[in-house]
Amino acid sequence: FVCVLALVRHAEDPLPIICEGLWHGRILPAASGAHGFGYDPLFWVPERNCSSADLSPGEKNQLSHRARAMVLLRQRLGLK
Repeated sequence: FVCVLALVRHAEDPLPIICEGLWHGRILPAASGAHGFGYDPLFWVPERNCSSADLSPGEKNQLSHRARAMVLLRQRLGLK
């Protein structure tokens, strides 16, 4: 999965902040797990040895492509 966040501070912003988050995994042949939505039951997360639908919402929010992009954006903005 890929998530790209772009922060454009104003219409004439010559240097928007662009951050990309990647979540590597595999597509499963059959659905697994009860959490999440969309492709979550079909997305295998190798570092956890389960589908993303098997993860708790909190775990998924720490590992996902969206979370990774947001971490990068916060770093670029000088936030924790």
